[in-house]
Amino acid sequence: MNHPVVHALAILAAILIPGAEMLYFAWAIRAKHKEKQEEEVRGEDPIEEIREAFRDMFPKDSLRAKERRKRLALLQRRRRRKFPK
Repeated sequence: MNHPVVHALAILAAILIPGAEMLYFAWAIRAKHKEKQEEEVRGEDPIEEIREAFRDMFPKDSLRAKERRKRLALLQRRRRRKFPK
């Protein structure tokens, strides 16, 4: 269903050939139904795949994450010292 040229040729043939319109519409409906079935088979949410990839790239105990937590803790301590409640 991604090729507009094929659809244009098919509808042109469907108009010229008697009874071919029914075949064209059946073909188009079948293609859409097939796409929906393929999407259902894939099943998983792509957002979960993206999250997994992110977690693989930046694990929780990575050196970068530890350094970031350390810097945030340092900044929080400095803020508390400067502005006591």
